Amino acid sequence: MCFRMAPVARLQSKALVWVLRQGASGAEVLLLRRPERRGGGMHPVTGKAEPGEDPAVAAAREAEEETGITGSIADLGYLHEYTSPKGKPIREHAFLLSAPARADVRLSDEHDDFAWMDPPSARASLTWPAHRKSLDLALQRFATEPG
Repeated sequence: MCFRMAPVARLQSKALVWVLRQGASGAEVLLLRRPERRGGGMHPVTGKAEPGEDPAVAAAREAEEETGITGSIADLGYLHEYTSPKGKPIREHAFLLSAPARADVRLSDEHDDFAWMDPPSARASLTWPAHRKSLDLALQRFATEPG
């Protein structure tokens, strides 16, 4: 008896990066607005890792490409998996980038606006439970950083 195996979809690795800075009243969260042609809504930095690229390297690269902000990347130890609208399996790895207080945001063409928000407003703007969970982890980590 011969069985024909269906092709197995390759797991795509993505980075999710929470960019936070210290504001006058506490932590501020950077959210980026996707244009309607890209699904709309407010989101953290996200992007695909290149084949063989370390997730932390992908996180730093995506943050710089999408916002122009660079800095130290901290692994939040949080992964979640989901299936894209096109049926591709995705594993997203969450990170924190602590931005300077006066960080200058330079958007890529993937987004049409941005906002620095207080944590409750940022959390209320999120659609996905995994984004809320990883934001909570980023805020906890940010609160324990020196400086």
